[in-house]
Amino acid sequence: MPNPSRPRLWIAVLLAACLALPVGLASTAPADAATAKTSAKESKRVSRVKAKITWVEDPDRGGYAGTVKVPLDYDKPKKAKVTLALFKVPAADPEARIGTLFVNPGGPGGSGVDLAAAATEFLSQSVLDHFDIVGFDPRGTNGSTRVTCFSSSTSQASALSGLGEAFPSTAEQGDFIASSENLARACSKYGKSLASSMSTAEVARDMEVLRRAVGDSKLNYLGFSYGSYLGEVYASIFPDRFRTIAIDGVLNPVSWAGTKVTSSIPATTRIKSGDGSWAALVAGLAACADAGPEYCPLDDPQADFDAVAASLKAETLRIGDGDDAFVYSYQDFIADSLSLLYYPEGMDYLAQIIAALEQILGTGSDTDVSTAGDRVSSLVRAFHKVAALEDPGYDNGLEAYSGVLCTDAYQPSDASAWVSAAAKSAIRAPHFGQIWGWADVQCATDYWKARDEDAYHGTYSRSTAAQVLVVGNYHDPATNYNGAVEANTLMPNSVLLRSDSWGHTAYGTSDCVTDRVDSYLITGKVPSGTSTTVCTGDVRPFMTDLGTGVGEGTGNTRVEVPSRVGLPPISIPWLPREG
Repeated sequence: MPNPSRPRLWIAVLLAACLALPVGLASTAPADAATAKTSAKESKRVSRVKAKITWVEDPDRGGYAGTVKVPLDYDKPKKAKVTLALFKVPAADPEARIGTLFVNPGGPGGSGVDLAAAATEFLSQSVLDHFDIVGFDPRGTNGSTRVTCFSSSTSQASALSGLGEAFPSTAEQGDFIASSENLARACSKYGKSLASSMSTAEVARDMEVLRRAVGDSKLNYLGFSYGSYLGEVYASIFPDRFRTIAIDGVLNPVSWAGTKVTSSIPATTRIKSGDGSWAALVAGLAACADAGPEYCPLDDPQADFDAVAASLKAETLRIGDGDDAFVYSYQDFIADSLSLLYYPEGMDYLAQIIAALEQILGTGSDTDVSTAGDRVSSLVRAFHKVAALEDPGYDNGLEAYSGVLCTDAYQPSDASAWVSAAAKSAIRAPHFGQIWGWADVQCATDYWKARDEDAYHGTYSRSTAAQVLVVGNYHDPATNYNGAVEANTLMPNSVLLRSDSWGHTAYGTSDCVTDRVDSYLITGKVPSGTSTTVCTGDVRPFMTDLGTGVGEGTGNTRVEVPSRVGLPPISIPWLPREG
């Protein structure tokens, strides 16, 4: 059961994402005829900042921790500063070293420090040989100067008490909106100084300062999910200052930022992530049906999912006994389903949960109910890695996420826009339209007053000096493939690599994707034939025999808890259940 003092805030739903966007939302700005250059205004902003990184060896994590100070406001470089936390894994082959590869996991609010520290787990050895891998926590987040919108965790918990579920039922909408408005007001008052200086443009300027601080003549960058938008903004503001930008799990930047014309539509509805999640689920359930009973534990996968969702929507379950019991709601089921879609093997795991829940909801046998309850309990608890946690202190994750999106994007003025938008989205994308549609109600401009006057709103179609590599995954539940197509269309000097793979992002899902991204980063050139290549993911749903636990032709054992070994660590839209 979620701890009421630490709401299940679904922060990384906020990795942000795109499905097919209406043509009317696409940028109509023509590509520059000649290679664009950094404007004099932007050049002045960053060139007068002389930053020096302080590095300290961190042998436990196999690299160097760093800190650096940058201006809170680049128009006032001598005034207030923020401290950025960094982590560096030095190039494994110093003689082959090209420079620094900056990495970002998305979010907004994901830790670049943690991603860099995990570099040896997901990056190829050839990339590790040629680059220092550097990640930094964006301003306002994690180990950098953190945005805090409340004076204490106690006042935060009280103000956000209506955010106990991933998204509200109809009866809960009033409390959900009230708590979201509390957050907006707090970030516009107590937290305003930093919350109004957290737009992606500020982070792009920080990255440009860091590029010069590490001594590189051009930027090399690998960004995942929302990190794709950071890459798009950097390429737009500094179109002549990068060597490589590879983005994977890609946002349409016009839909994320919006325009004055589209400001009546909430950002997380504009990007149509709910549509992408629903499409990925439907495709996964169809794969389960096609696989047959040897590989899929469900008789009629789509009908089974719908029945479980309807039952949980009608009545919340209490699973287990005594101190081990926990409440499992419709919102929990949808949030867990979305979380599992982020993994290539997640559908196998979700099918097991559906099958166990069906037994609880549909059998008259106490023994079967007890056994199924134990199964659901073990699956859900393993997935959420439930443990006795010490007091985490002040958790600013939702504030950090909001500080970025609410300053980046044009938004409606009143929270009532989210009620209608989420309801309409749920018609197109059952279940998932709601979880995505409510993810930014705190950005309603009647309440969110922390504005960043230096936020970037386009154009995103500048002709860059170097190519941008855009990677799109057909079955991505968050950053739908069409977001990559649209970004590729917007950016005239970009190349699209397509991947028929499952889960969120494509790097690491096949040698085909990984080798092409690696080659681009190392050589600075997109490999020939990339634009006509369709890669196929190595791990696909329901490849594992339920009886033997052996994958068909793969040697994979049955999945119990999804892992991302060999894949970029990602944030997913749930926080661990506590007790």
